[in-house]
Amino acid sequence: MMDQTTKIIRDYYNASVEREWNRIADRPEFLLTCRMLDRYIQPGDTVLDIGGGPGRYALYLADKGCGVTLLDLSGENTKFTSRRAAEQGLSIKTVTGDAREADTLVEGSYNHVLLMGPMYHLLEEADRITAVNAALRLLKPGGILYISFINAFAGIIYYMKHMPDMSADAGGEEFIKKVIAGQSFSGDAFTKAFFIDSREVLPFMERFPLEKMHYFGQEGVTGPCEMNIMGQSREVIGMWLDLSVAVWEREDLLNYSEHLMYVGRKKMDIQFIFPTAKHKQAVLEYKQEHIDCGERHIHGSGSLMQAEDFDKWLDKVTTFQYNPPEGLVKGSTYLAFYGTQMVGMLQIRHTLNAELLQSGGHIGYGVRPSERRKGYASQMLALALEKCRELGIGKALVTCDKDNIASSKTILKNGGLLENEMAEADGNILQRYWITL
Repeated sequence: MMDQTTKIIRDYYNASVEREWNRIADRPEFLLTCRMLDRYIQPGDTVLDIGGGPGRYALYLADKGCGVTLLDLSGENTKFTSRRAAEQGLSIKTVTGDAREADTLVEGSYNHVLLMGPMYHLLEEADRITAVNAALRLLKPGGILYISFINAFAGIIYYMKHMPDMSADAGGEEFIKKVIAGQSFSGDAFTKAFFIDSREVLPFMERFPLEKMHYFGQEGVTGPCEMNIMGQSREVIGMWLDLSVAVWEREDLLNYSEHLMYVGRKKMDIQFIFPTAKHKQAVLEYKQEHIDCGERHIHGSGSLMQAEDFDKWLDKVTTFQYNPPEGLVKGSTYLAFYGTQMVGMLQIRHTLNAELLQSGGHIGYGVRPSERRKGYASQMLALALEKCRELGIGKALVTCDKDNIASSKTILKNGGLLENEMAEADGNILQRYWITL
C-alpha cells in the first residue's frame, strides 16, 4: 500500500507533467547532462531510466538508437512519454511504479541505469539505499549508474533568482539554518523533497559496489546566472557550457549547480581460476548447458566439448599450461566465476604459431548461454588482456565471426582495431582484431 508521502509526490507529478517536461528544455541541466551521457551511452546500448519523469532523457536516448525502458512513479508521466515516443516514431517501454521496487517491476539487465529523480524525494536514507540497490540489481556488471541529487545550495540559488526577500516562503527559515550548518534537508519544498549537502554525496555512494567515474554539477557554473546566460547568443551560450564542462568536477564549484550527479561503474567480481578436480561438477554443468542449447563448440575451453571425460580434459589443459606437445604453444585455461557461479571459460595462448596467427589468436573466451548479454564477456576480455601484459605480450590478436555482433562490440570496447576479414573453408567470415597493450 502506498504511504502518504509517496502519494503526495505522485499526485504532484501527475498534476505537473507539462511543467516538468518544459522545466529542463534547452537549459544547462539538460544540455550538460546529455554531454555526460553521450560520453558513455552508445547506439544499441540498453538503458533503464528510473524516475525519468515525462521522458526528456528517455526520448533523447531512444532517438540516439538505444533500447530504453522508463519507470516512473507518475502514471501521467509514463502515458506522456509513450505518447511522445509514438509521435516521434520511437520505441520506449514504460512502467509505472516506485523506484524502491524497480527490480521487481522491470525485467532484464541494462548497460546503463539512470536514477535521476528518485533521490529528490526519498526523505529517509534507508529508502535511498533501497532505491540504489534496486537499480544496481538491474545494472549489468561493468554497467554505468548515473544518479542525481538536488544540491542543498539549490535552495539558495532559487531564492537569489526568484525570491530574494524570501517573504513568500514560510518554511524557508528551517531550510536556511540547515544550509548554513552544512546539513542536508528533508521535508516540505515544492513537494516533499530531499536536498543533500554536496559534501555528503560521495560518502553516501561509497557504500555501494561502484567505481567512481565522475561527480559533477549538472548546471556547471551557470546556476546563479542561468537566465542571463541562456538569453545570450548561441555562441556565448556554447562558451559558458564549454567552460562549465571544464570545471564541473571541481569541488569548490559544486555549489554553483542546483543538481549534482554521481557516475559510477558497477564493480564486477569476476575471478579467473585454474581448473582443478574440485571444479568437476561446475565444468560438466557448464558443458551440459551448451549441449542443451544445441551448441557444438565451447569457446575458450580447451576443446571441452570433444573431451571423453573431465579427468582427461583436465590433464590436457594442465599439460598445455606447462609443457605442451611439440609444435603447439603454451596455453592457460581459466574458469570465470562471478561469486559462486561459473559464468564462462577463457584460454590465453602465450605465443602464436601459424594457425593461431591466422585464425585463433591469443585469446579465446565464452560465456554460458544463460549468462550472456550481462556484461561478463567484456570484463573477461579486459582481465585476459591484463594476463597478456603479465606474459609480456605487446599486442594481442583476438578473432570472432563477423556475424557475432556481440563479440565484435566486446573487442572494440576493449580497444580492438580490425586488421582484416578472411573467408574460412566453410564460408564463414572471420574478423581479426589487434589490441595494443
